[in-house]
Amino acid sequence: MNISKDVKDLLKNEKLCTLATCVENSPYVSLMNFTYVEEGNKVILSTRRNSKKYENFIKNKKISLLLFSISSGLSATFLGTAMTTEGKEEKHYRELHMQKNNMPQFILGEDIGLIVFHIEQIIVSNRQDQVTYINDAGITDK
Repeated sequence: MNISKDVKDLLKNEKLCTLATCVENSPYVSLMNFTYVEEGNKVILSTRRNSKKYENFIKNKKISLLLFSISSGLSATFLGTAMTTEGKEEKHYRELHMQKNNMPQFILGEDIGLIVFHIEQIIVSNRQDQVTYINDAGITDK
């Protein structure tokens, strides 16, 4: 997927996002720290395994993230599929996540699950309320 520079800047520079999960038609949102991994267009998230958001994610791998920059007026909704990871890959992603966020209470520990989110579609809106849809096929109007 070809992600524009302004959306990449949003992913690289912002630290907080809103995570949306949904199970049995019951939506749930959470404020989260995140780390963007440009290679593969992935976003790393972490949360306690006994949290509602983690429980929801285990039941439904389709999640959404919302990022917003007050300074640029740009917002982006990211749709995609999330999964867990193990071994060397998990260790690598956890280290990247710590480097960006430096919040061990949310990232390290046996009871903290790591979520790897694969971006499949992006909906971008700017200050002029111009909306752009981006997916693997490119940019579309809807």
